[in-house]
Amino acid sequence: MEKELIIEATNKTPAINFDAKSGRLQIHGYSLPENSFEFYEPIISWLDKYTVAPNKKTEFDFRLVVLNTSSSKMFIDIIRKINHLVELNNSEVSVVWYYEIDDEDIHEIALQYKEFCKAKFDIRGTHHRLIE
Repeated sequence: MEKELIIEATNKTPAINFDAKSGRLQIHGYSLPENSFEFYEPIISWLDKYTVAPNKKTEFDFRLVVLNTSSSKMFIDIIRKINHLVELNNSEVSVVWYYEIDDEDIHEIALQYKEFCKAKFDIRGTHHRLIE
């Protein structure tokens, strides 16, 4: 398994910084890819491999500014992978979802994912812009 998965952000896709060694998995930015399945497939695949031998502690750090409908469907798959990791009980798993305090849409999306997610799920509003 590749110990890291790093994908640079674009104006339509988020930065991905997954580090198996530290257990810190970050998705930050805009998620408006033309083909969400094509963009997120390597991420889902990496998570499948990670669940086989995860870090003792896994923290997902999400900071999404915009999330289109097809991306939100892919995030359901990511939450399923998080749930699988929790069910395996071989890693302490948590999710921290940051959103800009005045962005009710992203806050609502985070609340919906929290309902579905089996991991500790913390939603944090910030007054700072998530992406400059």
